[in-house]
Amino acid sequence: MQHHQHFVADRPLYTYAHRLSPVTLRFPAVMTTAELAAWAQVGKNAVPQLAARFGIRELTGHAKNHRFAIHDVLRKIIGVTAASQEDLALLLMPLQKASWVSQITGLSTSALSAGICENRSPLPAPVELTATGPDQAPARGRRWLPVQVEAYLRGDPIPFLAPGLPLQQHRDTPAQERAGNVFAAICADSAGSSRQVQL
Repeated sequence: MQHHQHFVADRPLYTYAHRLSPVTLRFPAVMTTAELAAWAQVGKNAVPQLAARFGIRELTGHAKNHRFAIHDVLRKIIGVTAASQEDLALLLMPLQKASWVSQITGLSTSALSAGICENRSPLPAPVELTATGPDQAPARGRRWLPVQVEAYLRGDPIPFLAPGLPLQQHRDTPAQERAGNVFAAICADSAGSSRQVQL
């Protein structure tokens, strides 16, 4: 008996190996500490710093299990909110580290970092979850929205960009840095006073 291998031409190979599932919320409009940690790909102990950095208000909960409004989290961290349940499912895919982006793009993690630092990365800009500065490693806090990276790989328009901003959103950044990639400022050790919130 002869076996033939069939390929589906219209489905990219990376979707099979790197398929992600959205974070499942216990409550429809609220994220718990554990859910926020899973979505942002950080440890649960890092959630208080993340919430403080982005100004995310705690709704309720005891110290180990605070609750945060889902739309507040999305708006403050990635700059957009979901307009439908389908959008919410896409936005609740866990943010991904450089290692995942490297696996599905074929670019090394060092190439990804260099592309960001030199303002030549073709990919959508990552979210910078951690504070950056001359003595800190910004790459550890970089996270990408999977839906944006996958759209880029398919050649589709990049979804969920912050309104009025092509690929990045800047807050509290000096005017001369707004014109270019704010990660270039990190590489030049001048990002100590800037706060990056990229998509």
